[in-house]
Amino acid sequence: MARDLVQICNEAISDLPAHPISGLDDDKKEARECSRHLNGVVSDLIGMHDWAHVRRRAALAEVANDREGEWAHAYVLPDEIVSPLVLVRDLNATSVPDIIVTPMLYWPSFNAGYELIDYTLADNKLYTNLDSAILEYSVDAVQPNKWHPLFAQAVIRTLAARIYRPILGEKADTQEWLVKQRVAERAMYEAIADDLNRFPRRRKEFVPEAVLARGAYGGVVWPR
Repeated sequence: MARDLVQICNEAISDLPAHPISGLDDDKKEARECSRHLNGVVSDLIGMHDWAHVRRRAALAEVANDREGEWAHAYVLPDEIVSPLVLVRDLNATSVPDIIVTPMLYWPSFNAGYELIDYTLADNKLYTNLDSAILEYSVDAVQPNKWHPLFAQAVIRTLAARIYRPILGEKADTQEWLVKQRVAERAMYEAIADDLNRFPRRRKEFVPEAVLARGAYGGVVWPR
């Protein structure tokens, strides 16, 4: 059964121990600390890995290109973006075969025809030479009803470690706090391993466009 934010917080609180809350707006220290740290915990975990459940895809809106000498196109980034994951060709705007492009080390194994294309980010813009770009990106999704159970456990254990000292104050034990940090780290890696097993990626070293244009890299001729 899916958890809500209060359940997530109460599971973290029960690991301290401390008193459960009925809502994040409760006038209790536990509620205040959960409210203060929860979003940060989720954002930090999302930034640790390319989670399948926080992926979104959107066509990018082109804007005035103030770096024409470096890049052919400039696009504004989506408001909800945490980090870019995959840049995708708009197949309706080009006759090029199905190609997924990314500067990252991992991409889904069930897609075919990969091409690595440079881009850079600056001033809330994405610069690239790709026309009619579509971006797959991660969002800051504080929606526990959509979390996989192991991701929820990673949030719970990380939140418990994060709020342990602020709530217990002088009663906090340093060794216990270190144990909670290790438990949180293990929960995160278990969730990442599970996500990779359910949505496999293939690994390949990124090769810049300029190198690919010369048709060789490291003594290997790349197919064009």
